[in-house]
Amino acid sequence: MKVVKKSLENAPVVSRLIMEGEIVCCPTDTLYGLLGSATNEKAVEKVYSIKGREREKPLIVLFKDLNQAQELGVLIDDNLREKLERVYPAPLTVILPLKEDSPFRKVFKRDNLGIRIPKDDFLLKVIELSTPLFAPSANPSGKEPAENCKECRIYFEGRIPLCVEGKASGKPSTLVSLVGKELKVLREGSFPKEKLLEVLNG
Repeated sequence: MKVVKKSLENAPVVSRLIMEGEIVCCPTDTLYGLLGSATNEKAVEKVYSIKGREREKPLIVLFKDLNQAQELGVLIDDNLREKLERVYPAPLTVILPLKEDSPFRKVFKRDNLGIRIPKDDFLLKVIELSTPLFAPSANPSGKEPAENCKECRIYFEGRIPLCVEGKASGKPSTLVSLVGKELKVLREGSFPKEKLLEVLNG
């Protein structure tokens, strides 16, 4: 497993591997994650296999902005978009419905998707150079999340070609569902629940 520093000059290296369908271990705006192309069905299958993750557990997708999410079929009405624009980028994951023609329906076999706009220049550059990214935590299911490339190597040597060395916050994102009529907080994380409710209910 090759190791590179988390710097903008290395974003093209990471993006190129992702466009080739590979998985990269990398710190995100929350935890260390396993990055890959969220529009590539084979890459999605690969990350489920590498993690030993149950297929029923959905993956969160990182976008560079709300425009990109809407262009790929995430349903965001004007009222909600205005509210989300006051929040993003942030460690907040929002589950939203997908349009019938969204490519994510085919890739993930779901009619909704958890999305996030990360507050991280490196990740945003990688997305800009490649595609929206899935980014589950960097660990086999049931194990503690990796916190650096040394731990990523222990978990994934020989299965993942590259690790990006850097710092992650170590805290998961706050996860909310906006599918249906009621807002549901599914996981309290690093984005304050009170601020979230204030913005979305305001």
